[in-house]
Amino acid sequence: MSTDAGRPRWESWALSIAIAGAIALRAIGLGYGLPAVYNPDEVAIFTRAMGLPQSHFNPHNFLYPTLYFYALFVWEGLWFVVGRIGGVFDSLAAFERAFFVNPTSLYLAARLLTLLSGVATVFASYRLATRLFDRRAGVAAALLLAAAPLAVRDAHYVKHDVPVTLLLVVAHLVVATDLMNPSGRRRPMLTGILAGLAMSTHYYAVFIVPTLVLAALTPAAIDEAWGSRARRLARTALSAAIAFAVTSPFLLFEPATVWRDLVGNQEIVMGRVTRTSGAFASLGFYLEWLRADAAGMVTAILAAIGCLVALFRGWRVSLVTIVFPALFLLFIANTFPASRYLNPVIPFLAVLAGGCVATIARERRAGGMVVATVLVVAAVAESTRASVRADLFIRQADTRTKALNWMEQHVPEETAVLVQPYSVPLRQSRSGLVEALTAHLGSPENASIKFKRQLALTPYPAPAYRITYLGEGGEDKDKIYVPPSAFDGRSLEVIRARSVTYVVLKQYNVPDPSMLGLIEALRRDGQLVARFSPYPETIEWDEFVATAPFLHNSDARIAPILIRPGPIIEIWTIH
Repeated sequence: MSTDAGRPRWESWALSIAIAGAIALRAIGLGYGLPAVYNPDEVAIFTRAMGLPQSHFNPHNFLYPTLYFYALFVWEGLWFVVGRIGGVFDSLAAFERAFFVNPTSLYLAARLLTLLSGVATVFASYRLATRLFDRRAGVAAALLLAAAPLAVRDAHYVKHDVPVTLLLVVAHLVVATDLMNPSGRRRPMLTGILAGLAMSTHYYAVFIVPTLVLAALTPAAIDEAWGSRARRLARTALSAAIAFAVTSPFLLFEPATVWRDLVGNQEIVMGRVTRTSGAFASLGFYLEWLRADAAGMVTAILAAIGCLVALFRGWRVSLVTIVFPALFLLFIANTFPASRYLNPVIPFLAVLAGGCVATIARERRAGGMVVATVLVVAAVAESTRASVRADLFIRQADTRTKALNWMEQHVPEETAVLVQPYSVPLRQSRSGLVEALTAHLGSPENASIKFKRQLALTPYPAPAYRITYLGEGGEDKDKIYVPPSAFDGRSLEVIRARSVTYVVLKQYNVPDPSMLGLIEALRRDGQLVARFSPYPETIEWDEFVATAPFLHNSDARIAPILIRPGPIIEIWTIH
């Protein structure tokens, strides 16, 4: 085993390259879309974090535990202090106004927190692989994770998956250090705290528990009694429980809400899959992503061989590198397919690949070091190419941004517009917001603090429109919905009654049957005045049908034929 003392120069240079590369790849395109936010999960998470003071820091919603929301709120508070000193904000009111008018700097700061978490995970993975294998394994793991396309992509989002991955890797690093320590020294409280913080960031971190149990029960000395091991396990469990309770405290006080949200989340994430397709129905989806997209095909092959290397090196190495990712993969195999769930697996992929590389490098008679270097270079080159392409792609103006610019140039303020949620980010006018709040709550006086402060903005941001939303509706108190079923293909009277003169329609490569009535009516009584597409004009029909547009909240791959992110956007006027 290797220690980190007296790091050789080659190792320092290689690690510096990995860290610099990780920062660069995650920074390119970090401000994509802004000031518009095209990932609805980012909006929901960021808004909940910023609204914590109004709810006395009780989110009253437990689809996620609460540590990340608190961390994000504190991080934004630090950004306000830095911005205040640097002249970006001249007051707290200016910071608040930015949230409603132009939240670019706020979201950039939030995304920077994810970026830093991703870069820190690269370093933690280097330490983990070094501890389990050797220095060459550590450097290889760092380089491979730095360029892993899925890890790079998701470091651009304000979401839980990258921060929780950091905590999981650090917790495994402590476990590995303890298990490999010849003195038998253990740190059950530190291990428990890190695990508790991970579980307080995302519930699915609970799959670290089997690793913690087995590690705690592993004797620190040959003759260690079972009673001593049981006490160590108890200290680990107690530390984890306390860390979780302190950082997600309100789960203890609202058990009914917690149960409601957990059951609802289980139904959305797992129930709709297992009920219709059976157990492990999504395993093929995740294995395919791991094979080709998550970290690159070369890295995946090296990691598969690395599993055999880990097993050969003993159960301690296997415990740290295989147990959590294997159990976690079996769990998410029962979820609705979402590639972001693979984030906690990717560092272990890199560590196992690093172990494979280190084993090859030791075969000196067969030119092992040369072969290992070539493999790492090939893997990093493959991943870097994919990551850079994705970074440059998301920097392109989204179709919704181009449509927004057109609307602001051609459509007067206060015009009544029909638009779908998560489509062109038109700003709701003050009169439109008052109308929606009155329809849902009886009066704007009954609205939440957020909407009251939005109404109080002076001057009110422009341009703004009187918006009606096309959809089945939901719990949004600031929106008035018209369902697609209201259109029978013959009449637009339901929106004429709301004085709508423009319709902004979002379409994909496959027709949405629910929209056919509206589309037919628009072709009868409307005029298409603008269209913005992610596809080139010369695309063949078969290729068009086979290629989904790239959306930041979907798992559609960035197909080579696509020229920009976003769906097809059509803007219609009504005769």
